[in-house]
Amino acid sequence: MIETMTDTAISHVRPHGETPERQPSGKQRILETAERLFATRGFLDVSAAEIVREAGVAHGLLFHHFGSMEGLYAEVSRAAAQQMNEAQQHSFRGRTARDRIASFLRAHLKAVKSRQGDALFRARSHNLAINADVADIWEASRQQAIGRICEVLGIPEPTKKVRACLRAWIGFHDQLVLAWLADRSVSESEVLELTLRQLGHLASEVLSVDLDRTA
Repeated sequence: MIETMTDTAISHVRPHGETPERQPSGKQRILETAERLFATRGFLDVSAAEIVREAGVAHGLLFHHFGSMEGLYAEVSRAAAQQMNEAQQHSFRGRTARDRIASFLRAHLKAVKSRQGDALFRARSHNLAINADVADIWEASRQQAIGRICEVLGIPEPTKKVRACLRAWIGFHDQLVLAWLADRSVSESEVLELTLRQLGHLASEVLSVDLDRTA
């Protein structure tokens, strides 16, 4: 059944005393469908017509709620970044700083792989400025990760230099991830190994911290 612009929820008759199950709104169906398609194929390979068809809503409803495909993509990206942040914040497990950062990196790789199409799209089109809001969303996610890594490394008040060095390290990691996803020129285990090796150099030569210190 095609949903109208009023976006009213559909309720079903249930036995007396049983709480009716609330159906997802048209807006929520659009978000869920767009997330699945963007995550699999990336922004440019998904059309508005495909999203509304699979969501089962009227075509105008997407633009009524989000204004444009770019607006929808920003909303999906915001929710995806928040979900990734929450998962990663709880992923720092282990006895030493090295162990905990390795645990974080494995969780990050898992999250990126689950949204491979979008990750490749963003990596390949960063110069196209498709949506500045989306770039800001994911940069904020990186900065949040950097803050948590600083805590793990025992750097409670990182200088601008420290944050810049760790941001460059994450950029190195991102390029390895792209190579892994795009053509498997490096393996997942090599991404982890090389990223940690690079952090080891940074820790000893610039940050003056011991990755093998216990918590």
